[in-house]
Amino acid sequence: MKVTVVGAGVGGLAVAGCAGLAGHEVRLVDVRAEAVDPIGVAGGIRVRGELGGFAPVVLATLEHAEAVREADLVILVTQGPEQGGAATDLAPHLRPGQVVLVKPGCTGGALEVREVLGALDVAVAETDAFAFGCSIPEPGVSQISSVKKRFGVAAVPAERTAEVVAVVREVFPQAAPAPSVLHTSLSNMNAILHVAPMVTNAGRIEHEGGAFDFYGDAVTPSVARLMAATDSDRIAVAEALGVRVPTLSAWILDTYGVDEPILHEAIQRLHREVYGPSPAPTTLLHRYLLEDVPCGAVPVASLGQQLGVPVETTIRCVHLASLLVGRDLWESGRTARRLGLEGRTAAEMRALVGSS
Repeated sequence: MKVTVVGAGVGGLAVAGCAGLAGHEVRLVDVRAEAVDPIGVAGGIRVRGELGGFAPVVLATLEHAEAVREADLVILVTQGPEQGGAATDLAPHLRPGQVVLVKPGCTGGALEVREVLGALDVAVAETDAFAFGCSIPEPGVSQISSVKKRFGVAAVPAERTAEVVAVVREVFPQAAPAPSVLHTSLSNMNAILHVAPMVTNAGRIEHEGGAFDFYGDAVTPSVARLMAATDSDRIAVAEALGVRVPTLSAWILDTYGVDEPILHEAIQRLHREVYGPSPAPTTLLHRYLLEDVPCGAVPVASLGQQLGVPVETTIRCVHLASLLVGRDLWESGRTARRLGLEGRTAAEMRALVGSS
């Protein structure tokens, strides 16, 4: 296939490298010359770790038109707050029949992109998780330390999921169909894992500059209770929509095999047995707040308000995070209006995304 990857950051290089190693014709586009130039000079990406080899890239460019014109699959690999803007850049250059995959969608990625693209006849989908643990040790190199054995994919509307999954599996055989984008979006655990520890450890982060472990030290029993309360808000919104998603504890068990009834103990075992040392962010201006609040906590809170679901804990976390970073993360976040869901009932939302 002809695969275009939008975003040449840590995730984008891993995705482009995977596609290139699989024998697809890869194009890579980014708005930063320093991100694409090393790939263009080398003619591809050196991939190390769980996957290995030289992945050819036929074009590394700053021009969206040139990158997406002939693509069968366009994979949007940018941070959540940038996905709407990236979709705006793509819109004039997409053609009917293409597949646009938001990887991952965080909470509401496919809905926001679909809203931006409007009536364009393209299939828009999202994944519920990113496929790799990865890094860029040097320019033009993708270090892939882990590969997920499975991740969910859903299109909007859901009736297009089967055709999208068939395309995505050409690059990622572990892609599995999910019932709808409500399921993939409300299965996003990043806001639950990150926001409460960030707002409750704000002073420590600013004072110590990351000189402590994020999960091992920052998640105390009281912080874990706050995490559990935000998780309960997410589950309540999902239930109001008729969507079944796992609790954080169930997700930890399903994903990592860690079985602990008390969330604090589960997080501590994740720290010891799975994640290992995870230094805290050195600043509050970090994706754990700047991405996970507007693209995780805000959509849960906004949908909860619209559906009459009590989500006060999540709303307060959004407010605290906004004060801490000096930005209105609600205003910039994925509200029901931005997702095209404003004024809709739960039944109307399910009908819009094609969820039974």
